[in-house]
Amino acid sequence: MKRALLLLIVWGTAMSLLVGLVLGVGLMGSHLMRPLLAPDAPVITIEIPSGADALRVARIADAAGARLDPTLFAWVARLRGQARAIKAGEYQITAQDHLLSWLDRLVAGDVVQYRLTIAEGSTAQDFLNALAAEPALKHTLRGLNQAQIIKALNLPIPNLEGWLFPSTYIFNRGTTDRKIVQEAYLGMKTRLDAAWATRAPDLPLKTPYDALILASIVEKETGLPAERAEVAGVFVNRLNLGMRLQTDPTVIYGVAMASQGQVDELTAPRSLTVTQLRSDTPYNTYVHTGLPPTPIALPSAAALQAVTHPAATDALYFVANGTGGHTFSRTLQGHNQAVQTWRRLENKRNTAAEKSAISPKANEQTVNQP
Repeated sequence: MKRALLLLIVWGTAMSLLVGLVLGVGLMGSHLMRPLLAPDAPVITIEIPSGADALRVARIADAAGARLDPTLFAWVARLRGQARAIKAGEYQITAQDHLLSWLDRLVAGDVVQYRLTIAEGSTAQDFLNALAAEPALKHTLRGLNQAQIIKALNLPIPNLEGWLFPSTYIFNRGTTDRKIVQEAYLGMKTRLDAAWATRAPDLPLKTPYDALILASIVEKETGLPAERAEVAGVFVNRLNLGMRLQTDPTVIYGVAMASQGQVDELTAPRSLTVTQLRSDTPYNTYVHTGLPPTPIALPSAAALQAVTHPAATDALYFVANGTGGHTFSRTLQGHNQAVQTWRRLENKRNTAAEKSAISPKANEQTVNQP
């Protein structure tokens, strides 16, 4: 009888422990897999300092509004050997995160990343202005002009124009602006060197820098990928014949340089006057033969390829065709005809724009006149 009672007590105790264990595991499982935010809650962004252990990380997240038990988080991190493996940085907590998945992201260093896009054909100053306006960067170059930036970064170039590759740069908060500039310079140099190494024979370009200058002009002359090589072919033909390039973008750049010293989209004129077209700046390719002294913009990789592999063409002229592209001509007579066609199209557009600017009430009054 006593033995039976003892067995019953042991069995009851074991069952109680088992039930408790099952309930504890279930409760822990629910905590481990519970979303850290409610479905409709906004994303939380927190900063994890260097050297923070799991408990401190959990307390930062808990204080920011995450549904996270700091003690449980720290215990799980220690159990998984991740308590000291968490990487510093800026992290987001979303409604899709739970304790285990978020812990894995912390260990993997899945920090918030920012994107800065520099358009092809922008200037070096446009690039620097965009960097200065980016709040997630650590600013070390603010207040420096381009010559001072070149010196500070020890870049082996005489000026910055043309040397920063236009692209989308992805970075973490706290990345320095100088790191982006260095990456942009190396990106352009790598692509220029590669294009120059495979260049077509007998180009009227003596150095990779000549190719960079011409690529910047091609970049500003056309936005159509299919036209780049043909535009480059026209300029190559002109250089071979000793003809002036006669390209407006270089004149625009020279006018802005003469008045501002550095060119960005705000200082460059939108159109040119007769006086400006005749201005004797080093960049006026209507006045001076050959390439301008520096690039006038940041060329794309496609523009670099175009000038080092220009199209075989006998064209010496091109003019806008009014549809986003250009009409190419071999003779001056053909070019003048294309110019007249373009002007007629522009006049029609201007007339249509003036008519559309008239208010509906004014139109009605005109129609109703006897």
